[in-house]
Amino acid sequence: MSNIQENRTKEGMISKIRENRAFDIIFKIFKPLGVLLQNNKSKAGFLLLLSIIIFAVVGIFYTPYPPNAYLFKKSIPPSYSHLLGTTGYGQDVFSQLIGGAAPTLLIGFSVGILGTLISVFVGVLSGFASKGANEVINAIVNVFLVIPGVLLIMLFGAYFLGIHQNLGYFPTILILVVTGWAFGARTFRSVTLSVAKRDYILSSILIGERKMSIIFRQIIKSIMPVIVSNFFFTAMYGTMGLTFVEYLGVGNLQQVNWGTMLYWAINNEAYLVGEWWWILPPAIFIAVLMFSFILLNFGMDEIANPALRVFKVKKNKVKS
Repeated sequence: MSNIQENRTKEGMISKIRENRAFDIIFKIFKPLGVLLQNNKSKAGFLLLLSIIIFAVVGIFYTPYPPNAYLFKKSIPPSYSHLLGTTGYGQDVFSQLIGGAAPTLLIGFSVGILGTLISVFVGVLSGFASKGANEVINAIVNVFLVIPGVLLIMLFGAYFLGIHQNLGYFPTILILVVTGWAFGARTFRSVTLSVAKRDYILSSILIGERKMSIIFRQIIKSIMPVIVSNFFFTAMYGTMGLTFVEYLGVGNLQQVNWGTMLYWAINNEAYLVGEWWWILPPAIFIAVLMFSFILLNFGMDEIANPALRVFKVKKNKVKS
């Protein structure tokens, strides 16, 4: 009986440890979100972005009509059967809007994640590298800073059009990441050089702690708000890059996203013939998406830099 009780006690202790570990993991996952919601600007930006993400997720599984199907009369104004009317080709605009949300967000988030990872790796490495290696990395960063991403995509898009092929999403993401990481890398290099001079970092170096441990356990943790801010900035760059590529007609125009919607609307002069329902919805959604990224960026800047915060001073009423 004693053995059974001991086993039960051990099992109870193990289950508690597992529950604590699970709680710790959940806490670590949602802790950045709690930091993000401390600021009013980032809170508003997060709610806007969350609404667009939900809209995009719904569009993956459901659209009222096939987005690319030519099923209806051309240029029908908004009505009960077509909430945002139809295009000049007889396509449902609302179906295109909700169906094109996911690819637009996917490109922006992919560029944001990959570009930020490269920026953090290069920037932090440069901040801890020797003088010679630092100069080499800095020269490489300066080269990539002057490469115009959208112009490079236009050149590749023109080449693909010349060989009768379309520039897909993957080459677009690749070019935007290659041309979009350098600005963040320079920022992380400066921040790392500043953080590395702090007393607790110098103490860790003196006691023999490994550099990789210092980088991941102390440096990355200290600059996390800057990393999140850089992600939103790079994601905004990726989304705008995709929009310009499709708007200029060098991407795959058979794909449905907000950029191709603008291209076909402008190409058919929707703004001249009064078909506002074709051009305004994608333009407004792109503007709202960019605005959410900007608010999140401003909010993270205020979280990272207390000097930018606005503190409310409560006045004590003097009793007469």
